Amino acid sequence: ACTQSLGLTRRLGDQHALYANLSTAFETPSTTEFDNPSGGGFNTDLESQKSKNFEVGARGRFLLDPVGVDYEVAAFHIDIEDALVPFELAAFPEREFYRNAGAGVRNGLEAAIGVEFSDTLELALSYTWSDFRYRDFEAAGGDFSGNRIPGIPRHFGMIRLQYESPGGLFAELATRVVGRLYADDANRTTVGGYSTTGLTVGWRKAAGPWQLEPFIGVRNLFDEAYFANVRINAFGGRHYEPAPERLVFGGIRIGYAFP
Repeated sequence: ACTQSLGLTRRLGDQHALYANLSTAFETPSTTEFDNPSGGGFNTDLESQKSKNFEVGARGRFLLDPVGVDYEVAAFHIDIEDALVPFELAAFPEREFYRNAGAGVRNGLEAAIGVEFSDTLELALSYTWSDFRYRDFEAAGGDFSGNRIPGIPRHFGMIRLQYESPGGLFAELATRVVGRLYADDANRTTVGGYSTTGLTVGWRKAAGPWQLEPFIGVRNLFDEAYFANVRINAFGGRHYEPAPERLVFGGIRIGYAFP
């Protein structure tokens, strides 16, 4: 198998551009994914995942002195054949096997904005909308054609505020918002959405070729209860792996610039 790609870009002045991309890709199963659910050896029925990808978008920068605004927006469509899908069996509850879905389609929209208020303060926002579905997929558990592909939220967003003073003090506040998703091909098990916030504060100090960076931070600042990982098509409803509670961390980064 081979992959091809073609891209076109049309500039609109010095600060803006339109673009379009067309490509094909394939993903060969790993040795772990080749585990045979019927016994030992490799699963010879497992095929490589193949896809055709289409994307159009725009990117650029607005100069609104003293504020600079960078933006990018893109829409994509992906046709997939023989998608690699994980599942578990009652006889091997601790092992993950893979099978091919006949065909699938993935449509989405991505948008990102970065705002530079000054040399010390920046704001970044991003959002992704995803509509990923099986177009043709029949397996031992039923006909899943038309169902949402599990493990992918329809909505995902991020907001990040960064500050760095001329004296080296820096801080970052970031919030991630994840929409609900399905945990199984049948779309019977729903995992609720959540949002988490993290805060990091530190100080950068240069001394000759050395740079010291002590920092302290908090993950899951508001102690949100959510699932860090979802096991797709897990046997016995064991889909959920809870995330850590509020976590405080810190450290010192040391760098050296060689002449």
